[in-house]
Amino acid sequence: MYDSIVQTVTLAAGLLGEMVPMMVIGVFLAELLVALKVAGRIAAISRPLTAFACLREECGTSFLMAFVSPPAANAMLVDYHAKEIITRRELVIAAIMNSFPTVVMHWRYLLPVYIPLLGIPGLIYFGLLMLVGLAKTVVVMVAGRVILTPPPPAPLRSMEAPAAGTLRDALREAGASSWKTLTRLLKVTVPTIVIVAFLINAGTFDRLAEMLEGAGGFFPVPPEGFAIIAAQFGSFVAGASVASALLAAGDMTWQQIVLTLLVGNILTSVTRSIRWFGSSYAAIFGMRTGTAIMLISTALRNGIMVVLVVVLAYGLGWG
Repeated sequence: MYDSIVQTVTLAAGLLGEMVPMMVIGVFLAELLVALKVAGRIAAISRPLTAFACLREECGTSFLMAFVSPPAANAMLVDYHAKEIITRRELVIAAIMNSFPTVVMHWRYLLPVYIPLLGIPGLIYFGLLMLVGLAKTVVVMVAGRVILTPPPPAPLRSMEAPAAGTLRDALREAGASSWKTLTRLLKVTVPTIVIVAFLINAGTFDRLAEMLEGAGGFFPVPPEGFAIIAAQFGSFVAGASVASALLAAGDMTWQQIVLTLLVGNILTSVTRSIRWFGSSYAAIFGMRTGTAIMLISTALRNGIMVVLVVVLAYGLGWG
C-alpha cells in the first residue's frame, strides 16, 4: 500500500512538472501580448485560417503557439475564454484546431524511429498521419464557419510599435492578471493529475488496452499484423520494431505494414486519449469542456482514419 502511494505521488509529481510550467508560460504569454498590444500583429500570420473558421484573431495567436507548446497554447485559449474574449464554442473549435500543429511537430519523435526501421513505408505512414490531421483541421474549420457568428472585423493596426508603456509595466500587468486564471486552473489540474497517476499505477489503462487489442479483428489486417498492434499498445517504438522485423522477413508487404500501423493507431488512440484527458484536456479546460474536446477530437480523427483504411484496403487493394 505504501509503495503504491509513493509511486502515485512520484508519477503525479512528474506529470505536474511537465504540465504546470507550460500552463504558466501560456497564460502569462497571453496576458503579456495583450499588455504589449501586439497579439493582433502576431495573429495576422494565421488570420486566413481563423477568418475562414469565424474565429477571433486571438485564436490565431494560440494556433501559432501550438507549434511550440500545445499546453501553453491551450492555456492561452482558457485565459481568453475566462476574460470572455472568446465563447465556449470558439474555445472548443480553436482547441481542436490546435491539435494539428501538435501532429506536425511529432516529426521530431516519429521520423527518427520510423525511417531507420521501416524506410519509405515509415515515411508514407507519417505522411498519412499528417493527411489525417490536416483533414480533421479542415473539417473543424468548416464546422466553425457554419456554426459560429463571424466576429467583427479587427481594426487596422499601424506598423509602428504600439504605445503600451514600458516593458516593466507590461510584465507587472501580465503577472497580476495571470494569477487569477492560474489559480483556477491549478485547482482543477492538481487533483486531476493525481487521479490519473493513481489509475495508471493501478493498471487501469493496461487492462483497457488488452480489451481493445481484440477489436483489431474487425479491420482488414493479416494475422501477422496483430503482433504489431499489440506492440503499439506498449509504445510506437515497439510497434515500429515489430513491423520492421516482419517487413525484413518478408512476412508482410509494405502496404500491409502501413495499413496495420494505421489500424493500430486507431485502436491505441482510445487509451492515449484517456491518458491525455487527465493530464491535458481536463487539467487545462476543466472536466466538462475537456470531455467535449476529447470526444469530438478523437471521434473526428478516428472517423477520418477509418475511411482512409477502407480506401487503402479496398480501393487500392492494400489489404
